Amino acid sequence: MVFRTKRIYSVVFVVFVFVYDAAGVAEEEISYYENLINEELEKAEKFELPTNANIHRPLDETIRDFGTFDFVIIGAGSTGSVIASRLSEIAEWRILLLEAGGYPNNFTMIPAMFAIQALTNYNWGFLSTPQKTACLGTIDKRCVIPRGKGMGGTSLINQSIYSRGNPIDYNRWAQLINDPTWKYENVIKYFKKSEDFHKTNPDAPVDWEFHGKNGYLYTNYQIPPSNCTKIFLRANRELGKNITDYNGKRELGATVLQINTKDGKRFDQATAFIGPIKNRNNLIISTGSYAIKIEVVQKRAVSVIFTKNKRMYRAAASREIILSAGAVSSPQILMLSGIGPKKHLKDLNIPVIQDLPVGNRLRDHVFCGIQFSSKFDAKRKNITENIREYLRGYGDLTTGNTIDAAGFYKSSIERISSYPDLEIVVSSSYPNDFGRKYLRWNEETWDILFRNNSSFMPLTLTPVLLHSKSFGNIRLVNKNPYNYPDINVNILSDIEDEDVDTMYEGIQLVLNISKTAIFREIGTKLEVKHLPACAGYEFLSKGFWICFIRQTAFPAFHPVGTCQSGRNPKRGAVVDKDLNVFGLKRLKVADASVLPFTFSGHPNAICTMIGEKISDVIKQQNFKKA
Repeated sequence: MVFRTKRIYSVVFVVFVFVYDAAGVAEEEISYYENLINEELEKAEKFELPTNANIHRPLDETIRDFGTFDFVIIGAGSTGSVIASRLSEIAEWRILLLEAGGYPNNFTMIPAMFAIQALTNYNWGFLSTPQKTACLGTIDKRCVIPRGKGMGGTSLINQSIYSRGNPIDYNRWAQLINDPTWKYENVIKYFKKSEDFHKTNPDAPVDWEFHGKNGYLYTNYQIPPSNCTKIFLRANRELGKNITDYNGKRELGATVLQINTKDGKRFDQATAFIGPIKNRNNLIISTGSYAIKIEVVQKRAVSVIFTKNKRMYRAAASREIILSAGAVSSPQILMLSGIGPKKHLKDLNIPVIQDLPVGNRLRDHVFCGIQFSSKFDAKRKNITENIREYLRGYGDLTTGNTIDAAGFYKSSIERISSYPDLEIVVSSSYPNDFGRKYLRWNEETWDILFRNNSSFMPLTLTPVLLHSKSFGNIRLVNKNPYNYPDINVNILSDIEDEDVDTMYEGIQLVLNISKTAIFREIGTKLEVKHLPACAGYEFLSKGFWICFIRQTAFPAFHPVGTCQSGRNPKRGAVVDKDLNVFGLKRLKVADASVLPFTFSGHPNAICTMIGEKISDVIKQQNFKKA
């Protein structure tokens, strides 16, 4: 672990005088983690998500000078951490990395606790506006939008899945922005550059030529592999599906998931990219720093206004400002700076610096869990056993999902051949009140879906819509920088209903998988109940399932597109092929917000690649000027 609290350092120092078990794990360390987990669970029970950023409000409006740097990077998430690491390789450049949150701790390092970690201050706590087409079974019909706050960004609270997407994604993107350097054949080198790949599952298929070995980002497989994964793979073979390395030659098919953990602990992007180089003299990391505005003079971005320790500061950039605050906060900061839709800014009395379609095309993957019971024998361990295994680097606490299986499929609706538009993830967890709180289920929906379910081991097969046709938007509530923006995810809303039809096809695929011989052998039984909101439809009919989807589907916590890249702002673009903001100089946006559509993979790995590539672009641009 790279970042430790002082408290943990003291534990490590005295551990040598403690009693060890047969495997070399100190009993006092086990006790420490038991207490830590129990304390965090107690806190999570009482935790209320913040509704604004008033915690960062300064005591006065006096702006103090924080200094001048070559580059100011806003946000230390999955892209910003990479850029800070790579730009600071140039010794003569001074880099300032601003991050509103703090460092990871021993609790955030436990992968299995991702849902509890989202019930802490490591989550911004965003919620959508009330929805009409999805999340209808939640409190106030509002979707949760977990976004990581801290060094590592959302890689601090996600399930640590490493998923690049499909080559067609990148080729579409390259064509859209008219730049072949974004084609998959050209960006694969950046994926390999960042990766330190280890085949910790001897049975997992691996296309070695697509993986890197000497990068910062440790990538491996769950240890030990789940026996249920073998069942899922066998079921897919029975249905004629391919077994594949989904980050290799062929994404289509069933797979064993690759994850970013190391020695059983979460390996977030800041731990990976900042940890090894955090002591570079030319890299200044400022945590607790909340960016509220980018100052622009004569169409040139010159400085960032931010708050820290209840004071307000200005940091100037002599070369460039790079905004990497994520798909929610990057558009918010741009609009607060006068960069955004002209009418919206004028309505809020924000002086317009540049009229651009910021926040206009919010997209996300969509997931909808289908519950089953089974007689699959998965031995449940007590917390002490789980911690003992965790400290040895394996076991249930070392992964966000104890079943490391997924599949990528093409529906009949997707028009491009060999292009997966559905993912199916297999998971298993017994319902509890933390799950209810994490997703904000309303009482009626929660009780019907999860109360009094079968005592047999639960299995959830979750279809995920990968190519969303629907889009929403992000808008400021007012010009107060400490108010959260309005986030209308608007999933499953496309006029042709292609999104919900694709989800329905995903459910039919899930049902077919559950009926295979191997799933029948473990007694798999559908545990879906008839929801009151769907009472007008015959149970398990298409009408019922579409109603069920709208009640229980969520955005998959993979928002993109709010500062999308392209050739022309009149066609929706905010940044160009090099991620420069149109109409302005010395300002880039580099994070998931620049993706013009939802890819066939999870954004975390993609954002890491963006950080690698755009760092090279910045170096090339600056050395040409020199």
